[in-house]
Amino acid sequence: MKLIKTASGKIILSILVFICLAVIGVRLRRNFSQVLSVQAFVNGEIIFVRASIPGELELKSEKIKLSNQLEKGTQIGTIKSTVENPRVSVLKIDKQQLETRLQDVQQQISGVKQQIGNRDELMRLFKQQTDIQKNLQRNYARQQIKQYEGQQIQSQAAEKLALTEAQRYNLLSKEGVVSLSKVESEIATAQQASGKVKETQSQIEQAKLVLEATKVGLQLEDTRTLSYPEMRVYQLEVELTDLKQQGKNLEKQLQSIRSQLVSTSKELQAQAFVPVLAPTKGVIWSIDTQPQEKVEANKSIIQLLNCNNLWVEAFVNETDANKLVIGQAAEIILSGLSNTQWFGQVETIRAGTGRIEVGKYIVEPPPEIARRQLPVRVATVRIKVDWPKTPRFGDFCLAGRSVNVRFIKSKSSPF
Repeated sequence: MKLIKTASGKIILSILVFICLAVIGVRLRRNFSQVLSVQAFVNGEIIFVRASIPGELELKSEKIKLSNQLEKGTQIGTIKSTVENPRVSVLKIDKQQLETRLQDVQQQISGVKQQIGNRDELMRLFKQQTDIQKNLQRNYARQQIKQYEGQQIQSQAAEKLALTEAQRYNLLSKEGVVSLSKVESEIATAQQASGKVKETQSQIEQAKLVLEATKVGLQLEDTRTLSYPEMRVYQLEVELTDLKQQGKNLEKQLQSIRSQLVSTSKELQAQAFVPVLAPTKGVIWSIDTQPQEKVEANKSIIQLLNCNNLWVEAFVNETDANKLVIGQAAEIILSGLSNTQWFGQVETIRAGTGRIEVGKYIVEPPPEIARRQLPVRVATVRIKVDWPKTPRFGDFCLAGRSVNVRFIKSKSSPF
């Protein structure tokens, strides 16, 4: 019985050992099959806010503190130009020239307006004289009509008298009192008197036509000749048209000069005193310049961390990198806080990190070869993370924090 118990005990013990070894093997296989990061950290986009001009920097001290959140367009400070800037000298000369041109054009416009005013006054006077002259011409034509009408009355009376005398002499000639030649003479006189009446009537009709023509400013006799006031009115109308067009051209030139002057003044102000604005929303990552410090153009003033553009950089063994594919899921755990985790997807896989420089025309042996060492060869995996909607600005949105990454096996994964 002791032998049986001993044998059965050994069998049971062997079974237990086998089971333990199987469990350990499964776990080891699982651990060896999954890919873990050698090292990983949260990375993010850093935006450099640089000085646009050389000068003395003045920062908004109440806003410019590490980890402070800045909205887009927030004024960080101002730069006052304290060094000789060739562009400023050119702009000052341009501004002076534009101001001089502006004054010249304004004086020309003032002169043109004065000339227009003088021409308008002369136009008014000559139009008055023209109206007076037309009234006089109409009155003169009416007087001529009256004169011809008076002559017509006289001619009609003379005609009547001549006809009466011709008839009387004709009777006397039949009685033999006067000669036939005397009768013919009286008849001729009567005919002349009748012709004079017709002539006077024609003159009256002609004078009436002249009056109608005078009313509308026309002339029937000979070629139309203008009086001096009329000639001056026409000349002044031409001069006024030219002056008004000249005034419009000067106004356009004035507007152009003013526009150039405004643009030059703005640029001059921008070159001498410019505000420094936050180009985007972010957290102050670094303060590279102190208040009242003289800065050169393009010198970094502060660095902003864009919390809306964060990702994870994970380093894995190159042999393990062969098991990863783009788009593969990954679990990210914040170092020291296992209850803080996120999920993401692989975006890029880049090998040779820290050992070689791709694209270099002349390459040198890596340091490990020169030292005859064989360090761990790693690849860099960039992971797009599904971050929470509300970033943690107080701790720089976790940028730079270490994390552990476990790549989750997928159907398309080769391992």
